Amino acid sequence: MKLPALAWRTIHRTQNRWWDLRATLAGYCNDRPVKTGVPGETNGYAHWRCALKRGHDGLHRYRNAVWLSGCRVDHEPVDMPPGQPWERAATPTIRQARNARRWHEEQAVARRARLREQGLLP
Repeated sequence: MKLPALAWRTIHRTQNRWWDLRATLAGYCNDRPVKTGVPGETNGYAHWRCALKRGHDGLHRYRNAVWLSGCRVDHEPVDMPPGQPWERAATPTIRQARNARRWHEEQAVARRARLREQGLLP
């Protein structure tokens, strides 16, 4: 049986929240590179979480990806990349989805205004 998209998203968001809670209680840093969901803000993925313990020094790390809070992600390979025992689904949080939707709507309004100025739209 195929689940409707809304049910699939809800299930995976709930699982992600549960795994985030477990990771936080287990002492992981759990920082993520994508905070708002706005395209172009960072080049990480929504399901990445820092796999280092809370209070660590330096960059946040998810496998071979490293970042500072609010900065772009860089690739820095290591032999044995750390990982959390709980992997997240690549489903954005409700806030990330809402911010991305808002950003896309603002871009569409701006694009329509530019086309009207050029006389390409009535």
